[in-house]
Amino acid sequence: MPLALAAGFVAAAWYYNPSRVVPVRVAPRPADDNSWLDQLYSRNPTESAEAARHVEELGVRALPAISVTLQNPAAEKARVKAALKACGIIGTAAARATADVAARLTDPELTAEAALALSFMGPGAFAPLRDALTNNDPIVRREALRAIGKLKGRAALDTDAVLPLLVHGMADEDSGVRAIAATYLGIVHEGGEIAVEALIDGLQDEEAEVRRSSATALGSFGADAAPAMPALRKAMGDRDQEVAREAGVAVVKLQGGR
Repeated sequence: MPLALAAGFVAAAWYYNPSRVVPVRVAPRPADDNSWLDQLYSRNPTESAEAARHVEELGVRALPAISVTLQNPAAEKARVKAALKACGIIGTAAARATADVAARLTDPELTAEAALALSFMGPGAFAPLRDALTNNDPIVRREALRAIGKLKGRAALDTDAVLPLLVHGMADEDSGVRAIAATYLGIVHEGGEIAVEALIDGLQDEEAEVRRSSATALGSFGADAAPAMPALRKAMGDRDQEVAREAGVAVVKLQGGR
């Protein structure tokens, strides 16, 4: 076989070999490159993950682009969602954008994203989330209360500030808010008698989701939930099978904790 032809076969074999390793060098992004705003929600998971890593590396340096986007009423929703997601990624470092993020809470297309971002942004996010609990839109109240529950663990908020909001949420006219309140009363599992009484009432709620969440939550209160045992045993016969199951699980937990 001619030498040139043999060399060609070798080169072709190397090119098509899937095990070969080709080093890829990614050029650093320029400081003013804000293309990550278009990539954070990319359908390409590799691209969105790379954009998230870039935002994490930028930290506070991402805030100018975030602020410009959030303050622009004509900004595309996708870019605004990316800016909100970026605030969640950099967390407390985005604290000075809290007001801009909170302003998006009442936008139905952005409520969930804004609330989630605030749940990562430190104790300064508590006040706007608390204020949002009086909004007429149940979705705003729902997401704000969920974010407060998450923020309680991430920012070590005072239980005395959070507990009344969760207990009050158990009486909200929206069943979604009531279910979230019950869920986070269980996650926080503080407040003793006050929280337990609210959850006992939740076992009588007209909505199965609330009864189920209340039963699950009571199982985390240990000895403090002793007064709930009669209501939980009754709930074991609930017409909703999931409520009955969760009530049974809670009873077993509480009996085991004695």
